[in-house]
Amino acid sequence: MSRGGRDDSSTLPPGDAFAVLGNETRFEIVRTLWELYEPEDPANVVKFADLYDGDTAVSFSELYEAVGYGDSGNFNYHLEQLTDHFVRRTDAGYELTEAGFEIARSVVAGTVGEKLRLDSVEVDEPCPRCGAPVVIDYDNHHLAASCSQCPGIWQDATGDDGVLFTFAVPPSGLTDRTPEEVFHATLRYNLNRIRSFIDGVCPDCSSAVEQSLDVCDDHEPREGGGCPHCHRQHAIEVAERCHQCKSVARGPLTIAILAHPSVTAFYHDRGIVHDFTAWETFRRAQTLETELLETDPYRIRVTIPCDGDRLRLTLDETLAVVDVVQELSSATSTD
Repeated sequence: MSRGGRDDSSTLPPGDAFAVLGNETRFEIVRTLWELYEPEDPANVVKFADLYDGDTAVSFSELYEAVGYGDSGNFNYHLEQLTDHFVRRTDAGYELTEAGFEIARSVVAGTVGEKLRLDSVEVDEPCPRCGAPVVIDYDNHHLAASCSQCPGIWQDATGDDGVLFTFAVPPSGLTDRTPEEVFHATLRYNLNRIRSFIDGVCPDCSSAVEQSLDVCDDHEPREGGGCPHCHRQHAIEVAERCHQCKSVARGPLTIAILAHPSVTAFYHDRGIVHDFTAWETFRRAQTLETELLETDPYRIRVTIPCDGDRLRLTLDETLAVVDVVQELSSATSTD
């Protein structure tokens, strides 16, 4: 089924998709159609009924001239190879399909081909564990945030402690932003993705997500570093995986649980605006307590404290919250 009830073409196997795009002329056709597309044109405004009901197509002659290919017959052959999968043919001409837009966006975002580096620089945010300055650096399309003093949350690939997070972000995320703005944009970009994973929807391809728990049975976090067995400070980690596009996410359960609606409501009732995509989430995660109640199957209790009150959430092995209990302090009960 396709959007707007339109029956698009049959599925293109990944190997065939790579073969179709593995040609300079075809790639140039996709790029040119993207450049000719004007999102501010009223005809291109997304409509709930049919995304493609506007006359946004480019005629064959206009596209041929814009690409600048010499042989019209050969050009038509390459265009036909893209049609139905990356390019759509209409009565008015040609336009990109959603798959074609995704290819073009990857190039524009700098994911394909562009390499940027950001040398280590302090940002005006404290470490959620010790309050020391946070240092960020960017390389290989990833932004890493580390504590300048304490062991952080993880060890990096070389075994060094201090890592707070390592998140993927396209080079375009650094454009026209200060280091602090890059830091916060990376958080919002990735924590929104993580929230989608937690909701069971892959943020890259919208397929169903497999969720699992990774529990360190012999957890021994060291004062000066991570656990020698799991190389992290937290004993329980959530793993998310999409088997369709192989997108993955991993992180502490104490961060993932903060996306739950009951947590947001718990904070709200105490006058606190809880924004899951903000840096404050990492600080709040340090105050949570986890307790492994059962191992076969897993049953875990997470306790969230606030102003003397406690919210206790019990999760099963599928990460579903099966019990919610609020424990009020005597002061709150009196009020």
